[in-house]
Amino acid sequence: MPAESAVLLPLAAGLTLLGLLIAILAGRRGRKGRMVQGIGLALLPLALYLSGLLGLVWDAVVAVGRWASSTVLSPTIWAGFALLALCVVLWVVGGVVARRTPKRTRADRKAAAPAGAATPKAVSGRGQAQQRQAPPQDDDMAEIEALLKSRGIE
Repeated sequence: MPAESAVLLPLAAGLTLLGLLIAILAGRRGRKGRMVQGIGLALLPLALYLSGLLGLVWDAVVAVGRWASSTVLSPTIWAGFALLALCVVLWVVGGVVARRTPKRTRADRKAAAPAGAATPKAVSGRGQAQQRQAPPQDDDMAEIEALLKSRGIE
């Protein structure tokens, strides 16, 4: 652990100083909000070192490095990566298709129904009058429409 600490302390201090320098340059350009964010981000490596979490992050990086070096020539792992990439592509394409596909309304479903299918029809004249009515609107929409009409917007 002392050898790891000898590497991590200068690394954390260097990253903190570099981040502070970048934050100060951002502040000199008039980006005060970005400067404050940069200072917060610049202090992160030092905070991780002092809390002992930088050693944990370091161990994770070393473990990922060892794993990556063992996967370079493994066809099984590359097949897994290919399958993972296919999953991501299918997810993205499915989202695009779902956004571009129009949603089917009740009228569309009735129109797409086969001609022999029975649809309920109104028998009396009163039922037909009810079908011709505009669908009921809630109070908020009626208020918005009234406001638009008062301003001359149809």
